[in-house]
Amino acid sequence: MDQSRTPLYDALMHHWTQRPVSFHVPGHKYGTVFSKKAKTMFLPLLALDATEIAGLDDLHHPESVIAEAQALAAELYGARETFFLVNGSTAGNLAMIAAVCREKGQKVIVQRNCHKSIMHALQLMGATPVLLSPEVDTHVRVASHVRTDLIKEALALHSDAVAIVLTNPNYYGMAVDLTEIVRLAHERGIPVLVDEAHGAHFVAGCPFPKPALACGADIVVQSAHKTLPAMTMGAFLHVNSEQVDIERLKYFLQLFQSSSPSYPIMASLDLARNYVAELTKDDVAAIVAEVEELKAVIDDIDGVAVVSSQQSGVQTDLLKVTVQTRCRLTGYELQQQLERQGVFAELADPFNVLLVCPLAATGRLREAAERMKRAWRQLPTGEEPTFGSFMLSDSPLSSVVSYEKLRHARKKAVSLEEAEGRVAAETVIPYPPGVPLVWIGERVGSIHIAQIRELLRHRAHWQGGSQLREGKLVVYEWEG
Repeated sequence: MDQSRTPLYDALMHHWTQRPVSFHVPGHKYGTVFSKKAKTMFLPLLALDATEIAGLDDLHHPESVIAEAQALAAELYGARETFFLVNGSTAGNLAMIAAVCREKGQKVIVQRNCHKSIMHALQLMGATPVLLSPEVDTHVRVASHVRTDLIKEALALHSDAVAIVLTNPNYYGMAVDLTEIVRLAHERGIPVLVDEAHGAHFVAGCPFPKPALACGADIVVQSAHKTLPAMTMGAFLHVNSEQVDIERLKYFLQLFQSSSPSYPIMASLDLARNYVAELTKDDVAAIVAEVEELKAVIDDIDGVAVVSSQQSGVQTDLLKVTVQTRCRLTGYELQQQLERQGVFAELADPFNVLLVCPLAATGRLREAAERMKRAWRQLPTGEEPTFGSFMLSDSPLSSVVSYEKLRHARKKAVSLEEAEGRVAAETVIPYPPGVPLVWIGERVGSIHIAQIRELLRHRAHWQGGSQLREGKLVVYEWEG
């Protein structure tokens, strides 16, 4: 197929050139009815904000331009079939797990440092998660990947599991080759589902990590909007498996996605696929050079340092630049200083600030580097911040109480001290990155309590944990 083509975007542009008169939704009528205050900024986009009318196809039953756009993406990524997602990777994660969970209580082996949408999908389907704790990267001071031997142990102990769900790369760009894990799973007839939200650009090849599809993964979800030039909520779901019922998957994609999909988002996915397909070796070399220049400038600033994983078998995505404190300030405080200079990072944690660089040599990284130098001109020297533990759990391999079993259990708020050993009735999710620290249905351990206290001390932002600010956690009265 001709990867220079952008069939959906072209169809929208052709439709607009016909000077259409709208007697259909949306109500802004191609921007003719809109707020005067914002019309100038929105008007070009509104011209593409159409609906399922003649010539523009239907996401939920594609037969023409959307079908062709998805087929182009499938060919580029090496998938049997690719689906456009307009509700983000969240919709894809929900659908792929729903597609493989056919009965309540079925076990799913899950990498613990997954996105909250994975957890929500398991709850929704009444599954029983088997949680695998990731390795801790003591250099970057974050959780990274799951060891292959731990997955082998989980497969031996839970031979009745219906799927393995992995997150690769993690939020900080740390990725591993999943080939051996996929082989082990397929030997037992178990599909491997991968949340590759931060790896849509890996298809560009060296020097980026190996894509999950190239490792043989069965379903892969990618947030195109995270690293490709696509609009927010634009994502891909790729299927490359005989073990997955594609018709069942399609059913759940319709269930979890809007019945009024955004044409600007879908067109941006068409354009983003075209963009990454046409990247040349020279383009990638220019990106590498610009990112390396940024890293060099940051490394010359006293009080901070660029860090990447030193773990064997881990490759760090070059678009992810982790800047670690070497002074008394936390990562949160370093982030605040950047924001005063108009530089907005992706996230901060107690030790790090994470920068996500563009998949292009724009020249703006040089300007950003100068602003960083101004922001961090005089950092306070002295003892660096401390944190109790980087572990996410007391146990490398643990099961969560079946969500079906807990559905009607009573709940009670108790102090953090009392919560240890009890079954959590709410999630605790530091956000970003949206990785659950405590899962509903798991026993609260000493490491959970220590991390919650440290994050409270650093004034981290939470999703879930409704009474943490009062020093309480909601648990189930049920025991056993």
